[in-house]
Amino acid sequence: MKSKVHEKGYRNRPLTDEQKTSNIKKSKIRARVEHVFSFMEQSTKGLVLKSLGIVRATGIIGLINLTFNLFRYEQIKRLKIIT
Repeated sequence: MKSKVHEKGYRNRPLTDEQKTSNIKKSKIRARVEHVFSFMEQSTKGLVLKSLGIVRATGIIGLINLTFNLFRYEQIKRLKIIT
């Protein structure tokens, strides 16, 4: 398994260039994932589902994901990232 935890520099022992690039790669992935969860947290008043059964909970999660994808698509079109 590969560690996905950032490496830390200490006094009189700064990070090497290899460690810095490794931290940058990890940050790019982490930021993208955390933005998705923060959107869900803020737009649905938390990630707590109140439903009966796994089927309904799965449906609700699917609708939340669809909502995120629609908002993200609109944002990408507005910023003209894709045409």
